[in-house]
Amino acid sequence: MDQAEISQGIDQNKAFKKEILDKHRPAFFDIWLPLAQVMEEVVVKPRVLDTAFARALDLFFIEAFKSHQSLYLLAVAGHEEDAATIGRRLLEIAFQVAYLCSDSSKREERGEQYLAHFWHNAQSILASIDLPEERRKWWEERYEHHKKRLQFDKKGNPVSFWFGSSLAELATNLGYKETYEKDYRFLSHIAHCSSRGVLVDKVENVIQIKSDRLIDPIIVYSSRYALWVTANWNEHFALIPNAILEKLRDDAIQFDFKGTAKTPIADPSSQ
Repeated sequence: MDQAEISQGIDQNKAFKKEILDKHRPAFFDIWLPLAQVMEEVVVKPRVLDTAFARALDLFFIEAFKSHQSLYLLAVAGHEEDAATIGRRLLEIAFQVAYLCSDSSKREERGEQYLAHFWHNAQSILASIDLPEERRKWWEERYEHHKKRLQFDKKGNPVSFWFGSSLAELATNLGYKETYEKDYRFLSHIAHCSSRGVLVDKVENVIQIKSDRLIDPIIVYSSRYALWVTANWNEHFALIPNAILEKLRDDAIQFDFKGTAKTPIADPSSQ
């Protein structure tokens, strides 16, 4: 491949991304961008992390922030399956935050349970990382401090999930069975590359490598999950004016999916 062909490929990708943005402008600029800006502004702000609940909640928010940011990069490139997989991660985070925050009398206990499993899982990661002894000791001290909150199964092994059940059971117990059955199962089919989860388009009898068929619902629903996490996080840390979150919520809920174009965009790399 010579320089001219490389330059042509770069120009084609730029044109493809611009067409994606133009076609799905409401989802990107009315839903994703305003929330991304709010999250980016507050994620770097100082906050008091003086309880296990606060530290656990903050970890979930940071992870949701990173996932929501990466959503744009994947979607605008036409990598729908990968964007949907990030959407599934955001929904998993939202379910866990819902559980963490659902009972005010158990928030600290649940925060400690999450951190206990966090540090427990970190132990296996540490075994494969060459850390300075002082740094390794610091990680081990964190584990020793939190391990009393570990939950175990009947065989005496730490449970697979810190909340002590499957994700399906968690969602059902929280009252989100329908969300799990519809949203999570659909996103899982895509993440697992099952026959029901491969998003392929055909334009003029050419199978497209990239696709934008479900960009709008992936962006909007994933942003709803991230907004749920952000709202619960803000209930504790109070760094975002409620009016801003309410506006973001209303825009996401009222998004007009029928008002967006449906014609597939031709992927230049498939030509």
